[in-house]
Amino acid sequence: MTTYANYLPDEILLEVLVYIEAWDTRSRQATLARFCAVNRQWYDVAIRPLYDSPFLTGRAYDLFVRTICPSVLAHIKLSPLQNLIRVLDLSHIIHQGTKSTTARLLGRTKAGLQVFIAPQASFAVNCWASLSKCERLRVLDLSLVSECISFQSLAQTLRRLGLLEAIYLPRCTSSYEGLSMNVRWPPKLAHLSLSGKVNGKFLWDLLRQPDHFPPSLHSLSILHSPGLDHTGIRPLLQNLENSLTTVELRDLPNVKHGRLNSVLEWLPHLTSLTIALDYIDSRFGHMPADWTPASWPAARPLQSLTLVTSGQTSINPSRCFTAIDLYTLIDERYLGRLRYLNIAQSSEWENEHEGAEIGALEMLLVDDLDRENWEQRRWHYADINMDGRGDMAFDEWLKTGQGRRMGARLRMLKDR
Repeated sequence: MTTYANYLPDEILLEVLVYIEAWDTRSRQATLARFCAVNRQWYDVAIRPLYDSPFLTGRAYDLFVRTICPSVLAHIKLSPLQNLIRVLDLSHIIHQGTKSTTARLLGRTKAGLQVFIAPQASFAVNCWASLSKCERLRVLDLSLVSECISFQSLAQTLRRLGLLEAIYLPRCTSSYEGLSMNVRWPPKLAHLSLSGKVNGKFLWDLLRQPDHFPPSLHSLSILHSPGLDHTGIRPLLQNLENSLTTVELRDLPNVKHGRLNSVLEWLPHLTSLTIALDYIDSRFGHMPADWTPASWPAARPLQSLTLVTSGQTSINPSRCFTAIDLYTLIDERYLGRLRYLNIAQSSEWENEHEGAEIGALEMLLVDDLDRENWEQRRWHYADINMDGRGDMAFDEWLKTGQGRRMGARLRMLKDR
């Protein structure tokens, strides 16, 4: 008879968990739950990653609430699992949750919570008090909240959350009045996402007081703001031009075709850009007419470019920014540092000439530009640790783990 070991060292179990962590969220959670059910030893090893970032939807959410909040009053019955939760993602919760339940969950998980994504319909005024006690919170995402929130309460809460690094403001707002003058942005804030009614006095206060932003702010998203046009976006970006390296601009129906062509000039240190094709045209980039190979060292610092669409219809087809225009900017090395190119399928670039332009772009970016930068040790390859790699060919470099991570790539984005 075949014999089986009824005991495995914790080190082996931890190696198995490392393998499971690479799976998608649902598969990982289901597997970890079965892992915990094997015996007490396996439970002790896997219970922390199981509750670290739970996937909550439908009946799983109800069971989660009963586990974390076995009693309405925390001092009557505590859950030993409540301090294990680092990420509380309620983005999949719509109608089965209540506002009091959300507040209760925040109160129970406050000791270890680092990321909170608010639900669409069950976040209200009674949640602020609990949220302000989550002093280890690093990411606050309110983008899905459908009800108008109290920005006075938001400003008071932000003063208590000194470790916040990213804030996503809600899309549905009647007004931001009262926030701009009273808010004290967290000292470690790195990313800010502006949505909703970003105009009027709120926008004016942002433009007038750029010094109120901490020096750590390097990433800005402006999206789902129907009242904001290029005349408001440009001065806001230029006020932060010395610090911004990552910018996202999409779903802005009031921005006309071609109005954001100069975004690379407004932000001289920009390394990552996500922008809708509706806002740029064939003049995007403004490559000088006298650009020559001698000018290549002055290439734009842009390393990542994501092109999406916002569904605008008032666009002149003859002036659209095309794959050929992008090919020219890369081929002339005006975007000589570009490594990561993401293109939404809704751009329909794949449909033009049976996708020949996309294939040509990929060959230029991956086979030509990245190879050239490696061989000449330019840009991101200039300071790489070359121990034992001085004579390594580019194809050999791509087979290494670091080479696969740093190598250029082009991706087509589905459902975008």
